[in-house]
Amino acid sequence: MSTRELKIPVEGGQMHVTVDGAGEPVLLVHGIFASGYCWRHVAARLASDYTVYTVDLLGFGKSDMPPDADYSQSAQARRIHQVIEHLQLTHVRLVGHSMGGEISVIAVRENPEPIQQLALISADGFRPPFKNWQRKLLSGTWMSWFVRHTFDEKWFRRTIGTIAQDKTLFTSDVIEQYVMPYRRSEFPHAMRKLALDREGGFTPDSCRAIELPTLLLWGDSDLIVPRRIGDTYHALWPHAAYKVCTHCGHLPMEENPAWLVEQLQLFFQEGREQAS
Repeated sequence: MSTRELKIPVEGGQMHVTVDGAGEPVLLVHGIFASGYCWRHVAARLASDYTVYTVDLLGFGKSDMPPDADYSQSAQARRIHQVIEHLQLTHVRLVGHSMGGEISVIAVRENPEPIQQLALISADGFRPPFKNWQRKLLSGTWMSWFVRHTFDEKWFRRTIGTIAQDKTLFTSDVIEQYVMPYRRSEFPHAMRKLALDREGGFTPDSCRAIELPTLLLWGDSDLIVPRRIGDTYHALWPHAAYKVCTHCGHLPMEENPAWLVEQLQLFFQEGREQAS
């Protein structure tokens, strides 16, 4: 079945959504400085059993990057629900990575009704908000220059060794796809606005009541969102399954997609069996 690409109207602009496969819905949400491209291996494997919706959050990938949009995590969570509503989806398996995991938690906290299961992969959360001087610094006009002159192939090659265990996975072709959105003229201002709008992580008490079937997946060598964050989630939700991928950093979808898909498929199948 061929891939479809959609532009869906949401608060502040249009979001790009890629659709693969057929069956019950799975919605994939990427993290910061990424796009739906990071899910390509996972989406291709899941599409044999599910309809996979891969989003580019507003400000990223092929989605709109309006200069005056609200780029807070709460606003992005509202847009996830607007995509779900526009597509008339129910019983969604929501899968979020890093910042996308944090956004997914907010989406579930605000309205769990259309969501059947939640899978968090190296999900951010519980961080303190920026101090006023940090917010002012990171959203200043100099940041446009910095992003425009720094976010390129050389920067990606330098930083990927911190993010992933095996940087040889990131060939020139892969790096090109990651950095392509950074070249858009709107991107630097969108990142300044993101820094201005970014909220502090939610508190444990604010999401303690989530009872949705949940899967927590982490890399054992994640330096970006360390396992202590996963431990905090698991302490809040003892009902959640918690699995760790060995020899893996912050990007299991790139570093070990076969393991990641296997864990998701087992989790989704359990949900099917419980629902029947």
